[in-house]
Amino acid sequence: MRFSLQDVKKSVRGRDMSVSLHFLRSEEVHAEIERLIAYHERLLGQPQRNFSLDDARACIGDYRLAHCLIACLSNWYNWRSRVWNTIIQEMIPSPILGDITSPTQLRLALYNYVNLHHQGFLDTHTRSVALQTFAELHSLNVTDLEYLLVIDGEDEAILVRDAPQPPFADEVAALYNQWVFEAALFSSSNVHFVIDCKAFGNMQQQTDAQDDSTVATGMGMVIKRLCYLAHRLGVYYDLAYDAQESLLEKQVAPERLHLTLYGPQ
Repeated sequence: MRFSLQDVKKSVRGRDMSVSLHFLRSEEVHAEIERLIAYHERLLGQPQRNFSLDDARACIGDYRLAHCLIACLSNWYNWRSRVWNTIIQEMIPSPILGDITSPTQLRLALYNYVNLHHQGFLDTHTRSVALQTFAELHSLNVTDLEYLLVIDGEDEAILVRDAPQPPFADEVAALYNQWVFEAALFSSSNVHFVIDCKAFGNMQQQTDAQDDSTVATGMGMVIKRLCYLAHRLGVYYDLAYDAQESLLEKQVAPERLHLTLYGPQ
């Protein structure tokens, strides 16, 4: 579950709306993130009605940042509806439900029962008696009946972890930074990058030093990849090197490449 630019911590200045995004630096709020992860771990296997947003936000302290970090944890944790057959098999004694195989069908059966025996309406005095009678028809007690009627609701969904182990705080912070960046890109009419050509050159030298590596990471490969993706996604772009006369005269490769993306057309 991504978040929008409105959800992200940022600073907005000037008439031209200069936006400075807040990225999490190394070790920043790591203790708070670990508390938030621990809170999710304590609630594993419990229904969503036991999950308190206020308690989760208190782990971080900052309301806006907490909202985004909780969203990031959805990459590892998920609310999953309980399986009807599994619940029925766990009940002792086993209920007699016939052709009823879902909460929806059970609600429909109760609706038809009330229409048939109570003219479609249950007041305060007759509700408990009607539920008790309907539950006995299916070898259920009233508590189990009321639970089965609502198990497909959001409040009854169970918190599960989709990964074999909890995430580390730096993993959550890295995902937060990635989604913040994506939120800014999604809200922009155009984006201007300044790319350090020397950095990619150094990466290529390190790659060449590894005999078993066949992946090219130089600046030329980066440009080819950008052009390919822009063409595939329907994105207009401009590429330009720093064109300083002194560099051109000396035939020295420019240090920076300017990339401007204009969005899908």
